[in-house]
Amino acid sequence: MRELTIIEMNEVAGASLGSAIYSGILSAAAGTAGGAIIGGVHGGDGGGLLGVGSIGQGVGMIAGGAIGLVTAGIFGTIYGYNHAEEVESINTSFWTSVINGSFYPGTSTNNNI
Repeated sequence: MRELTIIEMNEVAGASLGSAIYSGILSAAAGTAGGAIIGGVHGGDGGGLLGVGSIGQGVGMIAGGAIGLVTAGIFGTIYGYNHAEEVESINTSFWTSVINGSFYPGTSTNNNI
């Protein structure tokens, strides 16, 4: 009986599909958190109805979280099908920046944006 290579094991066991699902869930969680943070920070920038920006911040957190959930989930699933290690690295660096306080959804320093 011959030994299988890593590539053959992944194809036989369906590891690529599992990696895609794992990457999609991991990315969706990060996207939800990132979107909610950005929406909460910038949701009340316009002042809101009658100058109450807290309503805008609440809506921004919900909408930003929902948009982040969908977009990051799709990205993680598609890209994670063949590149699960890279998706995990991206998500790990995101969560590290959130935990240590270096994730700041401020304005861009690039004037073209």
